[in-house]
Amino acid sequence: MRHSEKTIKNDLDTSQLLRMPWTNSDNAFSWLEITHRCNLDCGYCYQNNLPNSDKDIAQVEKEIKTSMRLRKTDTMIISGGEPLIHPQLEEIVRMVRSFKVKPVLVTNGHILNQKMVKNLKRAGLFGFVFHVDRGQSRPGWMGKSEKELNDLRQYFTDMVHDEKGLVCGFNTTILPETLHEVPDIVQWTIRNIHKVCTNTLIPVRVPREDDPYDLYVHGKKIDFKDTVFPSKKYKNPTGIILTAKDIYAQIQNVIPGIRGNAFLGGTEIPEASKWLFCNIIGTDTKILGNMGPKAMEILQNGFHFLRGRFLSFLKPGLYSKAKLLFPLGVIDREIRKSFLSFLTATVKNPLHLFKKVSIQSLLVLQPQDVLPSGKQDLCDGCPNKTIHNGRLVSMCRTEEFISFGDMVTMKRKDTEDQDSKVKVEKMEEVYN
Repeated sequence: MRHSEKTIKNDLDTSQLLRMPWTNSDNAFSWLEITHRCNLDCGYCYQNNLPNSDKDIAQVEKEIKTSMRLRKTDTMIISGGEPLIHPQLEEIVRMVRSFKVKPVLVTNGHILNQKMVKNLKRAGLFGFVFHVDRGQSRPGWMGKSEKELNDLRQYFTDMVHDEKGLVCGFNTTILPETLHEVPDIVQWTIRNIHKVCTNTLIPVRVPREDDPYDLYVHGKKIDFKDTVFPSKKYKNPTGIILTAKDIYAQIQNVIPGIRGNAFLGGTEIPEASKWLFCNIIGTDTKILGNMGPKAMEILQNGFHFLRGRFLSFLKPGLYSKAKLLFPLGVIDREIRKSFLSFLTATVKNPLHLFKKVSIQSLLVLQPQDVLPSGKQDLCDGCPNKTIHNGRLVSMCRTEEFISFGDMVTMKRKDTEDQDSKVKVEKMEEVYN
Protein backbone atom coordinates (compact mmCIF):
# COMPACT_ATOMS: atom_id res chain seq x y z
CA MET A 1 0.00 0.00 0.00
CA ARG A 2 1.33 3.45 -0.88
CA HIS A 3 1.73 5.70 2.14
CA SER A 4 0.96 9.40 2.31
CA GLU A 5 4.05 11.57 2.82
CA LYS A 6 2.31 13.11 5.83
CA THR A 7 2.73 9.78 7.60
CA ILE A 8 6.39 9.36 6.76
CA LYS A 9 8.48 9.28 9.92
CA ASN A 10 12.17 9.74 10.43
CA ASP A 11 14.01 6.94 12.19
CA LEU A 12 15.72 9.34 14.63
CA ASP A 13 13.68 11.18 17.23
CA THR A 14 14.59 14.83 16.75
CA SER A 15 11.85 16.25 18.97
CA GLN A 16 14.26 16.73 21.90
CA LEU A 17 17.05 18.30 19.81
CA LEU A 18 17.72 21.91 18.94
CA ARG A 19 16.42 22.74 15.49
CA MET A 20 19.32 24.76 14.15
CA PRO A 21 18.26 28.37 13.47
CA TRP A 22 20.19 28.48 10.19
CA THR A 23 18.29 29.77 7.16
CA ASN A 24 18.88 30.41 3.48
CA SER A 25 19.86 34.03 4.13
CA ASP A 26 21.48 33.69 7.56
CA ASN A 27 23.73 30.66 7.89
CA ALA A 28 26.98 29.57 9.50
CA PHE A 29 28.42 28.40 6.17
CA SER A 30 28.56 29.34 2.50
CA TRP A 31 30.46 27.68 -0.33
CA LEU A 32 32.74 29.14 -2.99
CA GLU A 33 33.35 26.80 -5.91
CA ILE A 34 36.50 27.92 -7.74
CA THR A 35 36.95 25.13 -10.29
CA HIS A 36 35.35 21.99 -11.72
CA ARG A 37 38.72 20.37 -12.35
CA CYS A 38 39.79 17.49 -10.14
CA ASN A 39 42.87 15.28 -9.87
CA LEU A 40 41.01 12.26 -8.48
CA ASP A 41 38.01 10.29 -9.69
CA CYS A 42 35.29 9.54 -7.16
CA GLY A 43 32.90 7.04 -8.68
CA TYR A 44 29.86 8.56 -6.92
CA CYS A 45 30.69 12.26 -7.54
CA TYR A 46 27.75 14.45 -8.61
CA GLN A 47 29.98 16.72 -10.76
CA ASN A 48 31.64 16.45 -14.12
CA ASN A 49 35.41 16.84 -14.15
CA LEU A 50 35.81 19.82 -16.49
CA PRO A 51 39.19 20.99 -17.82
CA ASN A 52 39.63 24.74 -18.32
CA SER A 53 37.00 25.44 -15.66
CA ASP A 54 39.11 27.48 -13.24
CA LYS A 55 37.34 30.71 -12.38
CA ASP A 56 39.39 33.88 -12.70
CA ILE A 57 39.89 36.28 -9.83
CA ALA A 58 37.31 38.76 -11.10
CA GLN A 59 34.61 36.08 -11.24
CA VAL A 60 35.57 34.73 -7.81
CA GLU A 61 35.40 38.21 -6.31
CA LYS A 62 31.99 38.79 -7.87
CA GLU A 63 30.66 35.53 -6.43
CA ILE A 64 32.02 36.31 -2.97
CA LYS A 65 30.37 39.74 -3.01
CA THR A 66 27.09 38.25 -4.24
CA SER A 67 27.19 35.57 -1.56
CA MET A 68 27.92 38.10 1.18
CA ARG A 69 25.08 40.30 -0.06
CA LEU A 70 22.54 37.49 -0.13
CA ARG A 71 23.63 35.54 2.94
CA LYS A 72 25.15 36.26 6.33
CA THR A 73 27.89 33.73 6.96
CA ASP A 74 30.72 32.88 9.35
CA THR A 75 32.77 30.49 7.19
CA MET A 76 33.34 30.46 3.44
CA ILE A 77 34.14 26.92 2.29
CA ILE A 78 36.50 27.04 -0.71
CA SER A 79 35.83 24.01 -2.87
CA GLY A 80 35.93 22.50 -6.34
CA GLY A 81 36.53 20.15 -8.11
CA GLU A 82 39.86 20.18 -6.33
CA PRO A 83 40.73 23.71 -5.16
CA LEU A 84 44.41 22.95 -4.52
CA ILE A 85 45.04 22.78 -8.26
CA HIS A 86 43.75 26.33 -8.86
CA PRO A 87 46.84 28.45 -9.68
CA GLN A 88 45.57 31.50 -7.75
CA LEU A 89 44.37 29.73 -4.61
CA GLU A 90 46.45 31.81 -2.19
CA GLU A 91 45.11 35.03 -3.67
CA ILE A 92 41.56 33.67 -3.36
CA VAL A 93 42.16 32.79 0.30
CA ARG A 94 43.40 36.33 0.97
CA MET A 95 40.36 37.74 -0.80
CA VAL A 96 37.92 35.65 1.24
CA ARG A 97 39.68 36.66 4.46
CA SER A 98 39.37 40.34 3.50
CA PHE A 99 35.57 39.95 3.81
CA LYS A 100 35.98 39.14 7.54
CA VAL A 101 34.87 35.51 7.22
CA LYS A 102 36.78 32.28 7.86
CA PRO A 103 38.24 30.67 4.70
CA VAL A 104 38.25 26.87 5.02
CA LEU A 105 39.48 24.60 2.24
CA VAL A 106 37.67 21.35 1.31
CA THR A 107 40.23 19.18 -0.46
CA ASN A 108 41.19 15.60 -1.23
CA GLY A 109 44.71 16.59 -0.14
CA HIS A 110 46.33 14.57 -2.92
CA ILE A 111 48.98 17.18 -3.78
CA LEU A 112 49.18 18.87 -0.38
CA ASN A 113 52.56 19.27 1.29
CA GLN A 114 53.88 21.12 4.32
CA LYS A 115 55.03 24.13 2.30
CA MET A 116 51.55 24.57 0.83
CA VAL A 117 50.02 24.36 4.30
CA LYS A 118 52.40 27.06 5.53
CA ASN A 119 51.75 29.33 2.54
CA LEU A 120 47.98 28.97 2.77
CA LYS A 121 48.07 29.72 6.48
CA ARG A 122 50.14 32.82 5.75
CA ALA A 123 47.50 33.85 3.19
CA GLY A 124 44.85 33.70 5.93
CA LEU A 125 43.42 30.17 5.67
CA PHE A 126 41.42 29.15 8.76
CA GLY A 127 41.71 25.42 8.20
CA PHE A 128 41.24 22.27 6.12
CA VAL A 129 38.47 19.73 5.67
CA PHE A 130 39.82 16.63 3.96
CA HIS A 131 37.75 14.26 1.84
CA VAL A 132 39.15 10.76 2.28
CA ASP A 133 37.25 7.50 1.78
CA ARG A 134 37.26 4.18 -0.03
CA GLY A 135 35.21 5.42 -2.98
CA GLN A 136 38.08 7.50 -4.37
CA SER A 137 40.42 6.38 -7.12
CA ARG A 138 43.43 7.56 -5.14
CA PRO A 139 46.83 6.30 -6.41
CA GLY A 140 48.48 4.04 -3.88
CA TRP A 141 45.34 3.65 -1.80
CA MET A 142 42.86 1.93 -4.10
CA GLY A 143 41.39 -1.20 -2.58
CA LYS A 144 42.37 -0.17 0.93
CA SER A 145 39.88 -0.50 3.77
CA GLU A 146 38.68 2.49 5.76
CA LYS A 147 40.83 1.26 8.64
CA GLU A 148 43.88 1.30 6.39
CA LEU A 149 42.90 4.75 5.09
CA ASN A 150 43.17 6.01 8.67
CA ASP A 151 46.93 6.12 8.04
CA LEU A 152 46.32 8.67 5.27
CA ARG A 153 43.93 10.61 7.50
CA GLN A 154 46.62 10.66 10.18
CA TYR A 155 49.19 11.94 7.68
CA PHE A 156 47.00 14.91 6.76
CA THR A 157 46.06 15.53 10.39
CA ASP A 158 49.67 15.62 11.57
CA MET A 159 50.67 17.86 8.67
CA VAL A 160 48.06 20.45 9.66
CA HIS A 161 48.68 20.04 13.39
CA ASP A 162 52.43 20.60 12.95
CA GLU A 163 51.75 23.99 11.39
CA LYS A 164 49.59 24.99 14.40
CA GLY A 165 46.77 27.51 14.43
CA LEU A 166 44.59 25.75 11.82
CA VAL A 167 41.42 23.68 12.23
CA CYS A 168 41.41 20.18 10.76
CA GLY A 169 38.30 18.23 9.81
CA PHE A 170 37.16 15.42 7.51
CA ASN A 171 34.29 14.58 5.20
CA THR A 172 33.75 10.84 4.75
CA THR A 173 31.33 9.39 2.24
CA ILE A 174 29.77 6.12 3.39
CA LEU A 175 28.69 3.53 0.82
CA PRO A 176 26.30 0.67 1.66
CA GLU A 177 29.20 -1.74 1.38
CA THR A 178 31.38 0.35 3.76
CA LEU A 179 28.74 0.93 6.45
CA HIS A 180 30.28 -1.77 8.65
CA GLU A 181 33.58 0.15 8.56
CA VAL A 182 32.14 3.28 10.20
CA PRO A 183 33.34 2.18 13.67
CA ASP A 184 36.93 2.09 12.37
CA ILE A 185 36.55 5.69 11.16
CA VAL A 186 34.92 6.85 14.41
CA GLN A 187 37.51 5.14 16.62
CA TRP A 188 40.31 6.86 14.73
CA THR A 189 38.49 10.20 14.92
CA ILE A 190 38.02 10.16 18.69
CA ARG A 191 41.63 9.02 19.22
CA ASN A 192 42.54 12.32 17.55
CA ILE A 193 40.15 14.42 19.60
CA HIS A 194 42.90 16.97 20.32
CA LYS A 195 43.78 17.34 16.62
CA VAL A 196 40.60 16.74 14.59
CA CYS A 197 37.72 19.11 15.27
CA THR A 198 35.08 17.41 13.12
CA ASN A 199 34.28 14.41 10.96
CA THR A 200 31.18 14.49 8.79
CA LEU A 201 29.81 11.10 7.69
CA ILE A 202 27.70 11.24 4.54
CA PRO A 203 25.67 8.32 3.15
CA VAL A 204 26.02 8.20 -0.61
CA ARG A 205 23.10 9.04 -2.90
CA VAL A 206 23.48 7.81 -6.50
CA PRO A 207 20.44 7.89 -8.83
CA ARG A 208 20.10 4.93 -11.21
CA GLU A 209 18.51 4.76 -14.62
CA ASP A 210 16.12 2.05 -13.48
CA ASP A 211 14.74 4.19 -10.64
CA PRO A 212 10.92 4.45 -10.93
CA TYR A 213 10.92 8.18 -11.81
CA ASP A 214 10.77 10.43 -14.82
CA LEU A 215 13.00 13.52 -14.76
CA TYR A 216 11.85 17.04 -15.63
CA VAL A 217 13.23 20.57 -15.87
CA HIS A 218 10.72 23.42 -16.24
CA GLY A 219 8.05 20.82 -16.96
CA LYS A 220 10.01 19.34 -19.87
CA LYS A 221 10.99 15.70 -19.62
CA ILE A 222 14.72 15.00 -19.86
CA ASP A 223 16.64 11.79 -20.43
CA PHE A 224 18.60 10.22 -17.56
CA LYS A 225 21.47 9.77 -20.01
CA ASP A 226 21.83 13.56 -20.16
CA THR A 227 22.61 13.79 -16.44
CA VAL A 228 26.04 13.35 -14.89
CA PHE A 229 25.37 9.93 -13.38
CA PRO A 230 25.52 7.51 -16.35
CA SER A 231 29.25 8.25 -16.70
CA LYS A 232 29.98 7.45 -13.07
CA LYS A 233 31.64 4.19 -12.08
CA TYR A 234 29.69 3.64 -8.89
CA LYS A 235 26.13 2.40 -9.50
CA ASN A 236 25.14 1.36 -5.95
CA PRO A 237 24.82 -2.32 -6.88
CA THR A 238 23.06 -3.16 -3.62
CA GLY A 239 20.25 -0.64 -4.16
CA ILE A 240 20.31 -0.01 -0.39
CA ILE A 241 19.28 3.48 0.72
CA LEU A 242 21.46 4.46 3.66
CA THR A 243 20.03 6.89 6.21
CA ALA A 244 21.33 8.91 9.14
CA LYS A 245 19.94 6.22 11.44
CA ASP A 246 22.19 3.57 9.88
CA ILE A 247 25.33 5.63 10.46
CA TYR A 248 24.23 6.89 13.89
CA ALA A 249 23.76 3.28 15.02
CA GLN A 250 27.35 2.51 13.98
CA ILE A 251 28.61 5.54 15.94
CA GLN A 252 26.70 4.32 19.00
CA ASN A 253 28.49 0.97 18.72
CA VAL A 254 31.71 2.89 19.43
CA ILE A 255 30.31 5.53 21.83
CA PRO A 256 27.25 3.88 23.44
CA GLY A 257 26.17 6.94 25.41
CA ILE A 258 26.45 9.48 22.62
CA ARG A 259 23.51 11.80 22.05
CA GLY A 260 22.80 14.21 19.24
CA ASN A 261 22.14 17.80 20.30
CA ALA A 262 20.91 19.58 17.18
CA PHE A 263 19.62 18.94 13.68
CA LEU A 264 18.52 20.44 10.40
CA GLY A 265 15.20 19.06 9.14
CA GLY A 266 13.96 18.43 5.63
CA THR A 267 12.02 20.65 3.28
CA GLU A 268 9.32 17.97 2.97
CA ILE A 269 9.74 16.14 6.28
CA PRO A 270 10.49 18.81 8.93
CA GLU A 271 11.42 16.28 11.63
CA ALA A 272 13.93 14.46 9.42
CA SER A 273 17.53 14.38 10.66
CA LYS A 274 19.07 15.77 7.48
CA TRP A 275 22.00 17.12 9.49
CA LEU A 276 22.55 15.49 12.88
CA PHE A 277 25.03 17.24 15.19
CA CYS A 278 26.86 15.32 17.92
CA ASN A 279 29.49 17.19 19.96
CA ILE A 280 31.54 14.90 22.15
CA ILE A 281 33.70 15.99 25.10
CA GLY A 282 36.73 13.97 26.13
CA THR A 283 40.42 13.50 26.81
CA ASP A 284 42.91 11.51 24.76
CA THR A 285 41.94 8.38 26.73
CA LYS A 286 38.29 8.81 27.73
CA ILE A 287 35.05 10.15 26.26
CA LEU A 288 33.43 12.05 29.11
CA GLY A 289 30.11 12.76 27.42
CA ASN A 290 28.70 15.27 25.00
CA MET A 291 27.18 18.71 24.69
CA GLY A 292 23.40 18.94 24.90
CA PRO A 293 20.78 21.03 23.07
CA LYS A 294 20.73 23.89 25.60
CA ALA A 295 24.45 24.55 25.30
CA MET A 296 24.27 24.46 21.51
CA GLU A 297 21.41 26.94 21.59
CA ILE A 298 23.37 29.31 23.81
CA LEU A 299 26.47 29.09 21.60
CA GLN A 300 24.56 29.66 18.35
CA ASN A 301 22.30 32.46 19.53
CA GLY A 302 24.92 34.06 21.77
CA PHE A 303 27.43 34.22 18.91
CA HIS A 304 24.74 35.65 16.65
CA PHE A 305 23.89 38.29 19.27
CA LEU A 306 27.53 39.32 19.61
CA ARG A 307 28.77 38.91 16.03
CA GLY A 308 25.62 39.13 13.92
CA ARG A 309 26.02 35.64 12.45
CA PHE A 310 25.74 32.01 13.48
CA LEU A 311 28.75 30.05 14.69
CA SER A 312 30.56 27.59 12.44
CA PHE A 313 34.11 26.66 13.47
CA LEU A 314 35.61 27.70 16.78
CA LYS A 315 39.04 29.28 16.82
CA PRO A 316 41.58 26.42 16.63
CA GLY A 317 42.83 26.84 20.19
CA LEU A 318 39.37 26.70 21.73
CA TYR A 319 38.63 23.09 20.79
CA SER A 320 41.06 21.86 23.43
CA LYS A 321 39.55 24.12 26.12
CA ALA A 322 36.28 22.23 26.59
CA LYS A 323 36.55 22.70 30.36
CA LEU A 324 35.22 26.20 29.68
CA LEU A 325 31.89 24.53 28.84
CA PHE A 326 31.49 22.93 32.26
CA PRO A 327 29.71 25.95 33.83
CA LEU A 328 26.95 25.45 31.24
CA GLY A 329 26.19 22.23 33.09
CA VAL A 330 23.94 24.34 35.30
CA ILE A 331 21.38 24.38 32.48
CA ASP A 332 22.62 21.62 30.15
CA ARG A 333 22.13 18.10 31.49
CA GLU A 334 24.54 16.45 29.04
CA ILE A 335 27.38 18.80 29.94
CA ARG A 336 26.60 18.24 33.61
CA LYS A 337 27.05 14.50 33.03
CA SER A 338 30.37 15.18 31.29
CA PHE A 339 31.54 17.29 34.21
CA LEU A 340 30.59 14.60 36.73
CA SER A 341 32.44 12.02 34.64
CA PHE A 342 35.49 14.30 34.69
CA LEU A 343 35.24 14.68 38.47
CA THR A 344 34.92 10.91 38.97
CA ALA A 345 38.02 10.29 36.88
CA THR A 346 39.86 12.98 38.84
CA VAL A 347 38.93 11.42 42.19
CA LYS A 348 40.35 8.10 40.97
CA ASN A 349 43.50 9.81 39.69
CA PRO A 350 44.10 13.43 40.79
CA LEU A 351 46.49 13.95 37.86
CA HIS A 352 43.43 13.69 35.61
CA LEU A 353 42.59 17.24 36.73
CA PHE A 354 45.41 18.54 34.52
CA LYS A 355 44.42 16.57 31.44
CA LYS A 356 43.45 18.44 28.31
CA VAL A 357 39.72 18.19 27.58
CA SER A 358 38.58 18.79 24.00
CA ILE A 359 35.32 19.05 22.11
CA GLN A 360 34.84 17.33 18.77
CA SER A 361 31.95 17.25 16.32
CA LEU A 362 30.64 14.08 14.70
CA LEU A 363 28.08 15.04 12.07
CA VAL A 364 25.82 12.76 10.08
CA LEU A 365 24.37 14.11 6.84
CA GLN A 366 21.43 12.57 5.05
CA PRO A 367 21.51 14.11 1.57
CA GLN A 368 18.59 14.55 -0.80
CA ASP A 369 15.93 11.91 -0.26
CA VAL A 370 13.56 11.04 -3.07
CA LEU A 371 10.21 10.17 -1.51
CA PRO A 372 7.94 7.49 -2.99
CA SER A 373 5.89 10.13 -4.87
CA GLY A 374 9.01 11.63 -6.45
CA LYS A 375 9.12 14.68 -4.21
CA GLN A 376 12.62 15.55 -3.05
CA ASP A 377 13.34 16.14 0.63
CA LEU A 378 16.24 18.60 0.73
CA CYS A 379 18.05 20.12 3.70
CA ASP A 380 16.07 22.94 5.30
CA GLY A 381 18.54 25.71 6.15
CA CYS A 382 21.16 24.15 3.85
CA PRO A 383 24.70 25.26 4.81
CA ASN A 384 26.09 24.21 1.43
CA LYS A 385 24.84 27.10 -0.69
CA THR A 386 26.99 28.55 -3.44
CA ILE A 387 26.52 31.14 -6.19
CA HIS A 388 25.59 30.18 -9.73
CA ASN A 389 24.66 32.92 -12.19
CA GLY A 390 23.94 35.29 -9.33
CA ARG A 391 21.65 32.85 -7.50
CA LEU A 392 22.08 30.91 -4.28
CA VAL A 393 21.91 27.22 -5.17
CA SER A 394 22.72 24.05 -3.24
CA MET A 395 26.25 22.86 -3.90
CA CYS A 396 25.07 19.29 -4.47
CA ARG A 397 22.77 20.47 -7.30
CA THR A 398 25.05 22.87 -9.21
CA GLU A 399 25.65 20.36 -12.00
CA GLU A 400 21.94 20.46 -12.83
CA PHE A 401 21.99 24.25 -13.07
CA ILE A 402 25.05 24.09 -15.32
CA SER A 403 23.52 21.44 -17.59
CA PHE A 404 19.84 22.42 -17.60
CA GLY A 405 19.59 25.91 -16.11
CA ASP A 406 17.60 24.73 -13.11
CA MET A 407 17.12 21.91 -10.63
CA VAL A 408 15.82 18.57 -11.89
CA THR A 409 12.47 17.47 -10.46
CA MET A 410 11.05 13.96 -10.37
CA LYS A 411 7.69 12.30 -10.86
CA ARG A 412 6.61 8.71 -10.36
CA LYS A 413 6.41 6.89 -13.66
CA ASP A 414 2.84 6.38 -14.88
CA THR A 415 3.55 2.80 -15.85
CA GLU A 416 5.76 0.62 -13.73
CA ASP A 417 7.09 -2.88 -14.20
CA GLN A 418 7.38 -5.30 -11.32
CA ASP A 419 10.98 -4.29 -10.56
CA SER A 420 9.93 -0.64 -10.21
CA LYS A 421 7.12 -1.56 -7.85
CA VAL A 422 9.55 -3.53 -5.70
CA LYS A 423 11.90 -0.52 -5.54
CA VAL A 424 9.08 1.79 -4.49
CA GLU A 425 8.07 -0.66 -1.79
CA LYS A 426 11.66 -0.68 -0.50
CA MET A 427 11.66 3.12 -0.43
CA GLU A 428 8.38 3.15 1.48
CA GLU A 429 10.00 0.85 4.05
CA VAL A 430 12.89 3.32 4.46
CA TYR A 431 10.68 6.39 4.83
CA ASN A 432 8.01 4.89 7.09
